[in-house]
Order: sequence, then structure tokens, then C-alpha cells
Amino acid sequence: MITLAIDTSTRWAGVVLQAADGKISERIWRSDQNHGRELMPAIAEILGDVGLETLDVTHIAVALGPGGFSAVRVGISTVIGLSMPSALPVMGIGTHSIEAEPYLDSASADAPVYSLLPAGRGEVSWTRFDGSASEPESSLDTVDDLLTQLPENASVCGEASELLDGRIDAGRILSGQTPTRSPGHMLAIAARMIADDRLTPLSELRPIYARQPSITMRKP
Repeated sequence: MITLAIDTSTRWAGVVLQAADGKISERIWRSDQNHGRELMPAIAEILGDVGLETLDVTHIAVALGPGGFSAVRVGISTVIGLSMPSALPVMGIGTHSIEAEPYLDSASADAPVYSLLPAGRGEVSWTRFDGSASEPESSLDTVDDLLTQLPENASVCGEASELLDGRIDAGRILSGQTPTRSPGHMLAIAARMIADDRLTPLSELRPIYARQPSITMRKP
């Protein structure tokens, strides 16, 4: 199995490839709204690192967001284009799940982990992980509103967790400096999805936006 994973959810983009022998090649970079121009060269680089070509890939994972309107669409459209010719299995993964992946073992109902992603306009997109099998709770709030409902024993991670610096105990902020997530974390999630036969049909490969773009809102 040769798995390619792509994340263009936010300005921190990344790609990772795991070859059949387990060798991994990864690139992470900050994109200034140039995901479409930068993504394919990055994929070519990691393929070259392990001596493979695009046609050698057998499985593809992609981050679905929440993310920027254009950014998240670049990754999804690229995956659709790469997967269609050979009908490759695809795994769509929420970006909050990627952020929270390293901390899930410690998440519980008594000590939940909140993943935070920037949503613009002073707001953050968040998802609560508490170790339960049910669908995680998610919402969009200002930092002030989030703090009013954040449990005292909760920890935070993710790209927007830096917004809570100085506002909660430093030990509750799990993520370090940006980039706070690695596309390598997608490999573990994708492996579980493959084992559980939870593949994502291309018809269901839809972007999740941090906030709905104004172009989709009907004018009064």
C-alpha cells in the first residue's frame, strides 16, 4: 500500500507519502494563498524522495477542513483528479481530527480536548474530543464566547490555540508554535479508516468551510 495524504485546509499546508516499505516523506509549508501553484510540485518532491511516481499511489487521504474557501478546495479537487483515472480509494478527514490526533489518548469526558482553527473575523472553529464514539460537538465562536463555555479541565490544541495564550493556564495549551499539525498524522487516521472500510465516495468529498462564503448567501 502506498498512501498519499494532502492537507491544504489553511495557510499551513502539507503533504506526506508512505511507501510500501514504510518509508515516509513529508513537506510542510506556509502558503500565501498559493496552494494551487505549490501543491503539485510538493507532491512531485515527496514522490521523488522515495523513487515513486503518481501512478504508483494506491490510496489517497485529504483534509476536508474547516478551512479557507479556496485553500481547502485545492486539496479536494487535486485528490479527485488524481483518484479518478484508477478509481483509487479515498479517505476524507476533518482537519480538527488531524489537529487532535496526537492528543486523543488523553481525551475523556472529564478532560476533553478542544481543537481550534482560525475562522477569521475574530472567531474560531472548534471541535470537542472527549473519547466518546458519538459525533464530536463543533461550533463557531469568538474567543470570548468560547472561554465562557470551556470547561476548567479542558485542554486546547490546533492552529488557533495561540489565541488563548495568557487567557488560560499555559499547561492546557497542547500545541506548540505553528505549524501545529503534521500531515503525517493523517496516515494513522487513514490506516484506521482503511481497516474499518470507511472510504469516502468522491460524491461525498465536500469541503468544510470555517465560515460559509458570502458567495453562497442569497442577497436580500
